[in-house]
Amino acid sequence: MNLDKYLVVPGAPGVHKLVSSRANGVIIDDRKEGRTRFVPVRQQQITPLATVAVYTFNDEGEGTVPLVEVFQKMLDLHDTTPPADPKAASTVLRAYFSEVLPDHDRDRVHIGDIQKCIKWYNFMREHGIFEEAQREAEKIAAESLEAETAEKEKADAEKVESDVMEVEAPKSEKKPAKKAAAAKETVAKATDEEEVVSEKPAKKVAKAKK
Repeated sequence: MNLDKYLVVPGAPGVHKLVSSRANGVIIDDRKEGRTRFVPVRQQQITPLATVAVYTFNDEGEGTVPLVEVFQKMLDLHDTTPPADPKAASTVLRAYFSEVLPDHDRDRVHIGDIQKCIKWYNFMREHGIFEEAQREAEKIAAESLEAETAEKEKADAEKVESDVMEVEAPKSEKKPAKKAAAAKETVAKATDEEEVVSEKPAKKVAKAKK
């Protein structure tokens, strides 16, 4: 799925879609209120979900996992392990998140962070945002494939054209050679004719002497 156009805004519960950007703010599709509205950047701290990641820690050291991958794991586990209630006890929330992301860094991922993930997940699932984000990802992949195919076809066409030019080039070079040979033959014939013509007066002169 693709979350590039989705963001969260303090004071506006839920997850919203970016409609357009301006110098002093953004216009969002407020899924909670069901309308588009302007959000000034100076007054609100806007957070694109695509930039959010969860800290992890394992034998290889510290790392992060993009929030989109965390959401995908929550979706995969939803039928067997549905999300815990955001208001549940800390131990319940921690246990649930350990099922979703076993190697999350327990020192850096706080209970409040887990609550946010669950709230955002529930909101997105209820409002069909995951399906929308998946369609967006498929669209981008299709456009990328189409662009790659067009570029490949263009490159192949240029290569074929180049090969044709290379094949035709020697032919054009042979034509002048043929013309030169024909010219030589013409000169040779003309010379022979001159020799024949020059011989005839000589015979007449010989007869005259006799």
